[in-house]
Amino acid sequence: MNDIERFINLPEKRARSEVRAYGIDLGTTNSTVAEVSWVPGQAPVCRIMEIEQPTVMGSYTAPLVPSVVGILPDGRVWVGEGAKRIRATMQKYGLVVEKNLFYETKNDIGLKKTYYRAPSEFNHASKIAGCILAFLYSALSSTRDGELGGVSVSIPASFQLNQIQDTITALSYAGLDPDDCSLIDEPTAALIEYMMANGPEKVLKGNGPAVCLVFDFGGGTCDVSVMEIDTNEKTHRLSLSQLSISRYHRLGGGDIDAAIVHECLIPDMLRENHLDPLDLTWGEKKKVLEPQLLSTSESLKISLCKEISRLKMFGQYKDDERDNVVARLPFVKCMLGSRDLMLERPSLSARRFEEVLEDFLDTEHLYMRETEYRLTQSIFAPIQDALDKAGKSPRDVDVCLLVGGSSVVPQVVDALKEYFGKDAIATFKDHESSQTAVAKGAAWNAFFRTISGKPFIQSILHDGISLVTSTGNPFLLVPPKAALPYPDSGDFNQIRLEVPRDRILTDQLMFELVSDTDRQCFFKEIWTLPETALPGEEIVMEYRITSEKRFESKAFLSRVPDQLFECVIDNPMVNVYNPGSIRLKIEEAEEGLRMKGGGSAEDRDTFVQIARWYAELNQKERALDLLRTALRKLRKPDEEILNLQGIYFGELGDHEKEEKSYREADRVSRSWSGPMFNLALSYHKRGMHEEALKTLGKSIEKYGEDGPELSLKAMCLESMGRKDEAQRSAVAAMKYYGPVTSLSDFELGWYHYTAKYLGDTEASKKIEQEKIRRRKLSGTSDVQDVPRPDLKGDLVVREEV
Repeated sequence: MNDIERFINLPEKRARSEVRAYGIDLGTTNSTVAEVSWVPGQAPVCRIMEIEQPTVMGSYTAPLVPSVVGILPDGRVWVGEGAKRIRATMQKYGLVVEKNLFYETKNDIGLKKTYYRAPSEFNHASKIAGCILAFLYSALSSTRDGELGGVSVSIPASFQLNQIQDTITALSYAGLDPDDCSLIDEPTAALIEYMMANGPEKVLKGNGPAVCLVFDFGGGTCDVSVMEIDTNEKTHRLSLSQLSISRYHRLGGGDIDAAIVHECLIPDMLRENHLDPLDLTWGEKKKVLEPQLLSTSESLKISLCKEISRLKMFGQYKDDERDNVVARLPFVKCMLGSRDLMLERPSLSARRFEEVLEDFLDTEHLYMRETEYRLTQSIFAPIQDALDKAGKSPRDVDVCLLVGGSSVVPQVVDALKEYFGKDAIATFKDHESSQTAVAKGAAWNAFFRTISGKPFIQSILHDGISLVTSTGNPFLLVPPKAALPYPDSGDFNQIRLEVPRDRILTDQLMFELVSDTDRQCFFKEIWTLPETALPGEEIVMEYRITSEKRFESKAFLSRVPDQLFECVIDNPMVNVYNPGSIRLKIEEAEEGLRMKGGGSAEDRDTFVQIARWYAELNQKERALDLLRTALRKLRKPDEEILNLQGIYFGELGDHEKEEKSYREADRVSRSWSGPMFNLALSYHKRGMHEEALKTLGKSIEKYGEDGPELSLKAMCLESMGRKDEAQRSAVAAMKYYGPVTSLSDFELGWYHYTAKYLGDTEASKKIEQEKIRRRKLSGTSDVQDVPRPDLKGDLVVREEV
């Protein structure tokens, strides 16, 4: 072990017995356990533990435990390799995702989402995590006599309070006492292990603090942490301060695997089985085929990466030969209900793989893109986010440490070398060391806590925290670079606020906390006061930040001290990617359906609304799957649902299914011309103007004339060169449009087209003004008038800087 005394001061009075401590990397794809053991008089030793896992072929022992849980028909619960293997033939064992088969559930940690079809002891991500932890814990118990020593469990650096709380709950489910366990950020654990294995000289500059960026790219998470590493001048021991962590975490090698499944394997399988893309539903592709093909995708990726690395080592990886560098596997059979779909020779070429990786390695477009099948985001999004928060550029980084199974992908390594410079890149000695580094670092952290009572890392708050007052000016609560806990006594700081004096009576106040550097809001909540407050009435606010980077605050009216407004924020400088209001609405609505056992005919409107939201996110196949479910629940045709199906099929380019849906909607409709109008519009867009006119004629004959239909008729006639007829149809259409304020957005759009076609500038002006009015109305907010408190006095407790 290199310079271990520089990291750990072993007690002067040697213990009489062996000291053991454990680190658990509870991963999205794989989980790992490491042990540090220390016999007095000897150097501590860290090792990865081999875990025995049940499979259909007997016991399988390995350091990596796939984070997969399967409940077999006979009631046995398998964790690890065996559950992963039977996922590929899930229907054979009666397995259904989120019912009795669970994987990548770490991505659901902290969400309200439940697995409503699963037994109660498996119906939440925290319970699945508890099941995996219990399996690992039982393996530890069987290898040593007596009680276990300290345990440190790693979590993504970007985990928020609800996610951390779910992890703590999982410890309880596993039979572990949360008070005896500590949590550590995964990038920090990896850096600890790198320095323990290689010595501090691999990181330190020797002339001031070194900036180290840890890029932890695992199976399901992508964490980035920026730290400064230096040697304390007084103690001559290593000191680390965390400057920033990325706000993203739901990105990993599993997303690359899913991309290979949906962009390579499923298209190949459809062609081989003579199927069109829309012959299978979203659910069949996502919920049935994807789980069966993920292992194939992962195996192809790993095999191809090894071959590319080998060729690069000998300088034989040439651009014009990438089509010839191919990974192949034996045939794959997927069960789809009563059908078997064959893929005779699954393969992945280097060229095709690099096409899949393009979006993941994009340095320009760093925003998140999500389709109905998978997430895509560049690895440089969390990297740039962390650098921005730390106020650093790529050239400021002295060491970029790569950790995690996905960080060894050759194209990923090459992209990072180009971004940071070849000399800045630091890696572990091999693939397995990269995958197990987090567990080892967590074990060292647990060992240090066991012998010293303190964490390995001294936490530093890299940015300040401010409270926004009624003037709009933030008041600094915690200065940047504050050592944690803050204050160092662990007590609460206290400030005096007051109700704004420009208000007669106040029953609500807005509390908003922002970062000091960029004024980014990380907490904003309305406090409904226990009693209506008078202007200038005193408010007391108390706050502190713990050594675990948890911001705790409470506020109360001085005359009502027992009525508290409280907030607790973990990692206040970190904001997990917010997928937007539509995604949040979807999650809430879907959870409501899950709580009802999947929903029923009474939830018809909910199914339709969720489908519309998915379509708004451009996830049309997923929207179609929701609409099919709604029709199945209703057990009868529904004109609105059928019409929406027609719209989404058309947007996906399946015009045969589009027309069939529109005609079925028209068949069951008694008074609505919408489906036939949409079919006519589809014909027009495809240049089939005669068919469009015939369809409009039948619709008008059945339902009568209206403005949009006559406007569309004019558009078709104009495209056919029949200008006089088009003019007459447009003039006739204008008579059907009433006052602009009474028109729907749909009608207003067609009215606008018709007015512009006829050159009616007065009508066009009114329409433009109405559109502006509607845009303004849609942007109003009901929280703008809620006041913020004023600052009244100085700190009551001395501010620790």
